[in-house]
Amino acid sequence: MKTVVLTTVLALAIGGYSPASAQGPYDKHADAHKDIEAALLRARTDDKLVLLDFGANWCLDCIVLSRLFEDKTVRSFLDDNFHVVQIDVGNWDRNLDLSRQYGSPIENGIPAVVIVAGSGDVIASTKNGALADARTATAREVLGYLKGWVAQRPTHAAR
Repeated sequence: MKTVVLTTVLALAIGGYSPASAQGPYDKHADAHKDIEAALLRARTDDKLVLLDFGANWCLDCIVLSRLFEDKTVRSFLDDNFHVVQIDVGNWDRNLDLSRQYGSPIENGIPAVVIVAGSGDVIASTKNGALADARTATAREVLGYLKGWVAQRPTHAAR
């Protein structure tokens, strides 16, 4: 019976993937350095924060977090308050310089998030591994993190 249930769950999970989504949310060809610079520039003009999402397409928790970011309530709050930059760490061999630049948030696992003001100042980080087990998170919990990070924003953080 357990085998039948597990097989059914796996079939449904795999069936939910389309070829486009099977590629994953992290673009290995993206220039994360340029993407961050562009996001910081936009944040200086619109006073939003920059959310750096470090992860990899092989990482289930990273994919789950990416999908939680697409929840309509979460997406609306993200769009209103953040410029999101997804940073591919590959097999721990890509964009590691950026991880070090932003305090090595991936030390305790991925996905890892760093919140940055337009000035380049780090506001918050999940260096403690808070999101490394995102598969157990809910959209409400992710929204709670986002709201907490926005509340930490200094007045006129981007100026």
